[in-house]
Amino acid sequence: MNDENLCGKSLSTAMEPVGRRCGLPERTHAFKSPAKMEMLRPGEVRPRGWLRDWCVTARNGYVSRMDEVDIAFQRVWSADFHPRGKYLHWEDASQGAWCVEGGSYWLEGLVRLAWSLDDPDLKVLAHRRLSTLLDGMNPDAIGLIYWLDRNDPAQLREVQVDGHGWVMSASGGTARALVAYWEATGDARAMDALRWSLDDPRFYSWGDILTMPAGAVEAWRRCGDPKLAAALDSFFANKPTPSQWIPMRYGLPVPHDALRFQQRRNDDPNPDWDWKLQHGVVAFESLVSFAKATLYTGDKSYLSNVREWLGMMEAKTLQPHGVTVSDEQYGWAGPNRGTETCDVADDILAYATLASVTGEGRWADHVERSFFNAAPACVSRDFMHHVYFQTPNRPNGDVVFHAGPHTHGGSFETKHWPLCCTAALTRILPSFVQWMWMKPKEGGLAASFYGPNTLETTLDGVAVRIETQTDYPFGDALEMRVDPARPLRFPLRLRVPRWCEEMRISLNGFPVAIATGNDGYTVIDREWEAGDRVSITFPMNPRVETMRDFNDGGKPYCSVSCGPLLFARGIPEEDENTPAPGAQTDGWRLDSAHALDGARLERGAMPEKWDWPFASPVRLTVRDAAGAPLELIPYGCAKLRVSMFPDVEGTTP
Repeated sequence: MNDENLCGKSLSTAMEPVGRRCGLPERTHAFKSPAKMEMLRPGEVRPRGWLRDWCVTARNGYVSRMDEVDIAFQRVWSADFHPRGKYLHWEDASQGAWCVEGGSYWLEGLVRLAWSLDDPDLKVLAHRRLSTLLDGMNPDAIGLIYWLDRNDPAQLREVQVDGHGWVMSASGGTARALVAYWEATGDARAMDALRWSLDDPRFYSWGDILTMPAGAVEAWRRCGDPKLAAALDSFFANKPTPSQWIPMRYGLPVPHDALRFQQRRNDDPNPDWDWKLQHGVVAFESLVSFAKATLYTGDKSYLSNVREWLGMMEAKTLQPHGVTVSDEQYGWAGPNRGTETCDVADDILAYATLASVTGEGRWADHVERSFFNAAPACVSRDFMHHVYFQTPNRPNGDVVFHAGPHTHGGSFETKHWPLCCTAALTRILPSFVQWMWMKPKEGGLAASFYGPNTLETTLDGVAVRIETQTDYPFGDALEMRVDPARPLRFPLRLRVPRWCEEMRISLNGFPVAIATGNDGYTVIDREWEAGDRVSITFPMNPRVETMRDFNDGGKPYCSVSCGPLLFARGIPEEDENTPAPGAQTDGWRLDSAHALDGARLERGAMPEKWDWPFASPVRLTVRDAAGAPLELIPYGCAKLRVSMFPDVEGTTP
């Protein structure tokens, strides 16, 4: 990429003066039930250390090279690709409108990463790829499908017929990219596109996924457009029932009696779709809309129902890497059940949203578990190959799934059809980085997710910079340097992970008492001066977690974790899909009652560049069922692995 002219201007003159002249846009309108903590805008948090290494690899991989991966990505909002009729459906690989969904995922990741890294080339690319859409948008568009006219009944029928309304779900997803772009640049075209695409409640219930209400809530927060308010009011007052539209069930309590989980192996030839056990993407995206419904409407029952749904999924479907089974429906957890890569991104979105809305640290704990484990497991070390489904146990790449790409779903490939997971990968890293810090409703700052980063924001009009140096979660120490532009009093909220029993904090070398509230945070409220240092130690003790695989008669299994990291027996690789010649690929068993007897955690120096190496600097030695030592490495470092071990203790009468 090069910094060529945009509409006759360079990027620096086309975009940066917006911030200099007018200031970046504010969130101007208050919700009836404000979020306990608000997420920051793109670019306020920037990665450092090992996290920046991974972000740069992503930038040099899929994020900047998506046009090379498939022609669909070249067509994303391009001036010469305006599908009509049957091609509004996503399933046609050569001419269909799939790229609308894939485009929404990619553009969101592209925008967030461009500003998180402050990367001028990525900013140029984001501007270039969004400009066709932004220049084409108009008040009569059908969602973001700007080449169609909502005033023409025939064109409305084109979108609705045979489920083609699915493109509206993709429009709602693209709204996240536009909100991020608006906040990063102040480009008025982005807000116009948001207002025009989200002001018709008819479109909210077209398609497979409930995404548009979440987009409308976020757009209204930033502009207060009465048409958006009217559309939201109309939708929530007249919303369809689940019998008319399945995603609406996530706004209601869990129908426990109607959910019949069935045993299912990945190679089960029966691909029948059970609407009661829904697609993971439908569940997570729809739950986000209902969490935000509580903010906009003030009706706390929506949030209560979201909690109940996630509680059910955690109890029955949660894999040890942190994300639910979704292959492609959610179901009983197990060592060979799959998790779609799309759902790693959507899991982080949903749980980070809950961390913001509720201000509760438990949701942030979950995000770290997913990000530090499931996220690296779904993508190659060079960020140019990925799996469609990951499984806790992957002794080789020969896994057959009953859905999705079937025989290739568990293999690392440059792309998988459908292309959704390829695009969704780009969202994972920048979402985590942007939301590492949040602003509590009561003021100050909250450290929600831990890792190396630099925060630059303002509090009460005063610039505040906090630089965090750490190898966490691979190390147990973290130091923050707090630098306000002038002495400033504010509360600094620090999340106390639930797995950490003895977290220690010091301020400028002196111990600080930890008083964890019901929300899982401890607070240091003081006048901060430039150079103040907060040091945190997270003692990480190994622990064993047990479960039963009800896809296989309830067989007992156990897994081993330390801090937020899941550990696995890594299998030496010839490549990401092939064990090294002669490598052992199975046969390990643990006794959950004695696996940690004499357990030893060893940490070495972090590598010069972090790429989730098989030769991990962190290793955990436990005892196998026969009493012999068994060395484990972080799950994300093992592309071939066993992380759920048959549990001898669980078979004892």
